[in-house]
Amino acid sequence: MPVKYFGFNVSLFLMTIRASSYFITTPIYYVNSKPHIGHLYSTLLADTIARWKTIRGVSKVIFSTGTDEHGLKIERAAAQANVSPLDLCNNVSATFRSMFDNFAISYTDYIRTTESRHRKTVEHVWNQLEKKNYIYKGLYEGWYSVQDECYLGEDEIMVNESGQTVSKESGRLVEKTMESNYMFKLSELIDSIKDWLEHKQPLYPLKYNKMTLDLINQNKTSHDISISRDSKRLSWGIPVPNDSSQVIYIWIDALINYLTVTGYPDHVVRWPPDCQIIGKEILRFHAIYWPGLLLVLNMDLPKKLIVHGHWLKDDTKMSKSLGNVVDPLDLLLLFQCDGVRYCLLREDILTQDANFNQLKMTKYLNAELANTFGNLLNRVTSKSINVKQIYPDVPQSYIDYATKENSTIQQILEESHKLPHMVNDYYEKAQFYLGIIKIMDLLRLCNAYVQDEQPWALAKQPDQLRRLECMIYVTLECLRISGILLQPIIPSIAENLLTVLNISKNERTFEHAKSVFQDYGNRPLNIKQQIQLYKRIRIDD
Repeated sequence: MPVKYFGFNVSLFLMTIRASSYFITTPIYYVNSKPHIGHLYSTLLADTIARWKTIRGVSKVIFSTGTDEHGLKIERAAAQANVSPLDLCNNVSATFRSMFDNFAISYTDYIRTTESRHRKTVEHVWNQLEKKNYIYKGLYEGWYSVQDECYLGEDEIMVNESGQTVSKESGRLVEKTMESNYMFKLSELIDSIKDWLEHKQPLYPLKYNKMTLDLINQNKTSHDISISRDSKRLSWGIPVPNDSSQVIYIWIDALINYLTVTGYPDHVVRWPPDCQIIGKEILRFHAIYWPGLLLVLNMDLPKKLIVHGHWLKDDTKMSKSLGNVVDPLDLLLLFQCDGVRYCLLREDILTQDANFNQLKMTKYLNAELANTFGNLLNRVTSKSINVKQIYPDVPQSYIDYATKENSTIQQILEESHKLPHMVNDYYEKAQFYLGIIKIMDLLRLCNAYVQDEQPWALAKQPDQLRRLECMIYVTLECLRISGILLQPIIPSIAENLLTVLNISKNERTFEHAKSVFQDYGNRPLNIKQQIQLYKRIRIDD
């Protein structure tokens, strides 16, 4: 029976809030070094999804990102730089925030694990784990990766070609360690985690669901994990409540950020996350440890985790030692904000690792944004062709006549009606690259149509005015639909286009994209100066 207060249905109210809101997160990024394109890509994925949800009509989007600021790597990096750990965190976290702002990331909460609100949440979670008897003191003996900040079992390490013991997953060095730690009884929760993975299949692409189940099934020993470190070995972290000799394990600390941003435990504004973006290298922590913590807290598990691959540079994994790490700010200077967004989202990195290639990026931008998209707008808004500088009003009867006379118009109309639905299907799966390809296919078809119609010739023939206006109208409609659908990908360019077409802010929703060839004619264009959606990039020989 629904809970009511003064006749008010509380359950229905909460369901309505969930239905009209959306909660998405990125990983929080480690501040031992400056941001790279992997960080940017994870955040772009979340940003694009968040923007699309708004265009789809979601009234409130909660989008959290931020920085992970505790751990041994930070302690060592600060000592090497001769600064305090907090000063290092302040400086590097500021570079992440600056990068997000430079790339128009629409986050609503930027969380830092050194904040007092986060420490309060972490301590509360620890106390709950302890209260429910999911923590015990034990002797941990095994392998530890300083670079990955994680403990590893015997089945998770190997000896590389140089005779060094490394993590199978990351290839990074591990060291033998033995210390008295607090342990988390993950073993008691593992069946419930497997049930969630098998029946809800929350990981996308699905291959990561199987990969996680394989990780669980390959572990023939206890699944219990160490969740603290001796403060003599690690001091930069949150102390275990009532035991200052131990510091809470960085990954437990970091995962709890998703609870902190909701206001937990005092006032949870939205739970569970609708979508969590992660890179495949942190799969174990988010698909096994994280649900384990939530089960103890009696919190709903995330609805979906989208997992992406790595960025390679010229087919080689990026690393500081190789000196091939791509700095997003260098790309910003070369390609501008929307150019970088477009190129990164243009690649398929969900099902595979993606190769970063600067020449390839340049060719994409010149061919698709500058030529296919930008030139099409210029062709139908030039004063020599669109003399009245309007979005012409063409009767439906003439459109019907023209489609019978010209099969290309018929094809454009058919593709225009299908496009919003296809793009939505791709965007909902975070397959933005496939959505972009479909949009560009339509714009290329329009370019071919304009070329065949030869508007420069039609403009000189008064008896061909209706045919010319039809061509302008059909093309502007395709640009309008494409502009709406590209808003989450290239927000600034899409904004400029829709402003030129005199499409008001409240006419830029998904519903308006689906409203094809209806009631958008007979309005003046908003052209105040020469239009250039995207400037061609010079390619040196």
